[in-house]
Order: sequence, then structure tokens, then C-alpha cells
Amino acid sequence: MGFMGAGKTTIGYLLAEKLGLPFVDIDLLIEHRTRRRVVDIFAEDGEATFRRLEHDTIVETLSGPPAVVALGGGAVEHPGTRQALESVTAVHLEVSYEEALLRIGRDDLRPMMQRPDIGEIYQRRLPVYNRAAKLAVRTDGRRPEDIVLGLLERLVAPRSVPVGSRSVLVAPMGGAHQVHIGAGLATEVATLLPQVASVSRCFVVSTGGDRAPADALVSRLLEDRGPQPHQVDLGTGYPADGFAAVERLSQWLADREASRDDLLVGVGDEHTCYLTGFVAATYNRGMPLALVPSTLHGQADVAIGGKNGVHLPTGGNLSGTIHQPVVVVSDVELAAERRDEGFRSGLAEVVKHAVIADPALLDLLEERADQVLRGDVDVLVDLLARSTAVKAAIVTADQREQGERVQLHYGHTFGRAFEQLLPPGPDRHGDAVSLGMVAAGFLAVRLGRVEPSVVARHRRVLARLGLPTRLSASLDEMDDAWRRSRRAAGELRFVLLNQAGVAEGRVTAGRDALAGALADLAAG
Repeated sequence: MGFMGAGKTTIGYLLAEKLGLPFVDIDLLIEHRTRRRVVDIFAEDGEATFRRLEHDTIVETLSGPPAVVALGGGAVEHPGTRQALESVTAVHLEVSYEEALLRIGRDDLRPMMQRPDIGEIYQRRLPVYNRAAKLAVRTDGRRPEDIVLGLLERLVAPRSVPVGSRSVLVAPMGGAHQVHIGAGLATEVATLLPQVASVSRCFVVSTGGDRAPADALVSRLLEDRGPQPHQVDLGTGYPADGFAAVERLSQWLADREASRDDLLVGVGDEHTCYLTGFVAATYNRGMPLALVPSTLHGQADVAIGGKNGVHLPTGGNLSGTIHQPVVVVSDVELAAERRDEGFRSGLAEVVKHAVIADPALLDLLEERADQVLRGDVDVLVDLLARSTAVKAAIVTADQREQGERVQLHYGHTFGRAFEQLLPPGPDRHGDAVSLGMVAAGFLAVRLGRVEPSVVARHRRVLARLGLPTRLSASLDEMDDAWRRSRRAAGELRFVLLNQAGVAEGRVTAGRDALAGALADLAAG
């Protein structure tokens, strides 16, 4: 809500897109229903008649499904409308009188602009907006996109955040949410839900080694009388990355009559996060999702961005969707305790984010490598928050890998092949990404994009973190691996650096350059 020219329609529409909600402009809805323009209703029936019609439309809309609703400038002057606004999140878009007139100009479709006392009307309404609003934001001189991001920070924020934790906004179209990073957060899911969320039941999913944090979360929900919890553990011997697991979990939800308004919570490693995300996206055509990744790989990569997938016999994650969670809770104590599983993979992802976008983070990783390897929780919170901010910014700009998000594949084209050549292990993905980044660095040198010092820095930081930086692999072996890769169709494309912190995607390279980069990787 706000005065004419405040940007209610523009900002409301953008906000609805980010939240994945319908957008309703009350004036347009009235015009659609009556087949008459608002200006004509004012002229022919009078303002009093329009205000009654406006009030009835607003009350009906606010009692319906969740939506972002733009009110007319004078709607709040009706006492019944002000009462209806008490039960919703009312946002006042503040605009100065001078700015409003500048934006509106001479708009013959705004009947109130024809009145000689328009300045007095502005002054009369201003305190009414402020009393009715739960949130207020200034709009003068600001881009609509910046206003929306500022609102999202407040709308998806929880009622409170534990001391010492960090929060990062992820705001792609259709699923803005926050990632909360800290120590001991695994049991705080209900507390960290957005203030606007309303959940009566939640279904907690875990697999094998993550039963303990899932049990602790359920106990906390029961103790605090939070959302009614239901729990399932798929066990240690049950694969959590195939369609059999999808069917089992979906049927379990159906047996308990789970609805689209219930919350599905995944507690566990990257496989559990992927499985829970896939089921949340498909069961009942979508239900709210919360993720509690228990490994550093899950916290630094898998739980951020909304991607999920299911393995097929011919390749990993060949079937998948993009479904954003309503919240991600990264408890670094879980990751620190599980440094034998997913830890090196998580470190590789953090290094990747530093390489493509935050060189200063690369410095911190090198300086604090010993503390990181010891599992120092405070250091991990700091580094993970910075790494998450890099991925959040990229995902916000490009949710579906149409452009900027391809940067997140730095080292992955080589890495997908290396992963097939390396022996099995819990951190084979991270080792492959580490080697892939070094190989990508050598390829960039061969193509004249960066100086050798860039690759030297890659290797120095990765080695300090215990990640591999040398491997012997022939181009023939790589060709075979790339052919088996799910993304091997067509010409090979790489993400390469143009300079520290600046990456470019979809780069091609000749056979001689590829063979040379592999020779460099083997020589060390």
C-alpha cells in the first residue's frame, strides 16, 4: 500500500515473482469484474460507491489463498479495510509527495489527481499508512529490484536468529528464502522458518547416519509444541538416490495424508537432500521444503540453488527438478563432526566459489587451512557464509543455468571425467572437482587467458586443504569418460578464468590444448 506513484504495482509484481505467489492488483481486479474503468466508476457512481466496492474486493481477496496484493492509494481510509489488514503482512511503500507527482505526471486515468486538494489528501493518508503497516520502505531514488530484495530480506526472515549464526538471502524467481549458518542449528528448523510461513505438520526424512540429528529435531518440535512431526528414516542399506526411494517416501507421505501445505524436512547428506527435494517438488505437485544438510558438501553446494535429482542406471541425477526450499539450516557442527564424509567435497566447492567470484575468500582459506581441517566451528561459519553468498548471488541472477549460473561448473567438465577415473570414496566428487579446477587453470594458461601464477595459487590453496592437485590421465581415457558422461553430447565446453574472480562459460578448446593441460596436470 502507499500513495499514488509509490510503485505498488511494479514492486508487488516483482515481489510476487520472487515469492512464487499470485499477484493481485485490486484496481485491475475491479475493472475486470465490472468491465468498467476505475475512473469511470468514480465519475458516474461517485467515490463512496467505489470505496464500498473496493473494500468488498479487498476483504474477499485477503481471505483467499496467499498472494501479493496491491491496494489502491485510498483503500486504507476505509475502516473495515484497515481492520482486514491487521491479519496480513501490510507493507507501506513510502514516497515523498514531490517524487509521487514526478512519477505520475498528468495521468488522466487516476481520478484523484484531478482534485485541487491532492496535497492535503497526501498529508492525510500518510499517518494512516504508517499505522496500518507492519513494514515500511522508502522508495525515492531507488530501483524497484533493490526495494524488492530489501523487502525479501525482511519477509523471509525468521522471528529470531541464534547468536553467532549468519543468514544469507537466496532470491531466485519463485522461491526466495534464507540460508542460516551456525553452530547447533539442526534442531531450530521451526524457529528459523520465515515469519510468513504457517505450518501445522512437518515430515522429517533422514537416512542411516543422520538418524541422530533427525531424532533431536523431532524431540525439539514435540518439546516446543511446534508443528506436529512425523518421522521416517530410510535406513543405511536403502539407496537414497534412485526412484525406488522416491516411491517409498512418496507412498509414506500418502499413507499419512500429507497435503500441499505440510512441510517436508530433509536431514542428511547430499543424497538425502536431493531425494527430499525431488519428492517435495513432485508429491501433490509440490509442497514446502526445508533442508538440514549434515555434510559440508551439502551445506556448501547441494542444499543451495533448488536443484535436486534422481539417479538412473545410465547416470547420476539424470532426472530432476528445480524446487526452492523455504529455508536451509546449515549446522556446521554436524559438518565438523563428519569430516570423513563430504568434507573434502565441501571444501572443493568453497574453493570453487572463491576462485570464480571472491579472491579474498581464497586468501582466508589459505590462511586458515589448519583451523578448517581441525573442524574449527567459528572459522567454518565464516567461510561457509561467504561461500554461500557467492552461490546465492549467482542462483538469484540465474536459477535455471541459462547464463551466469554456468560459472558454478568451474572445473566440472574435467571433473566429471576424473570422477569416473578415481577410485570409489566418500569424497571422490570433491577430489574430482579439485583436479578439475587445476586442469581448467592449466587450460586457461594454454589458451592465453591467465598467467601461470593463477594456477599456482589454485594448487597451493587446494593442497593446503588436503585436496589432490596432480593426476595422470590420457586424452583417450578422458574421451571415454566424457562419452559416458550425461553431458557429453556435442562439443565439449569449459568454464575458464579470464582473471582472478572472473570466469567465462561455454569456452571450447582444441585437442592440442586439452592434451597439453592434461600433461601439465600430470607433471605437477
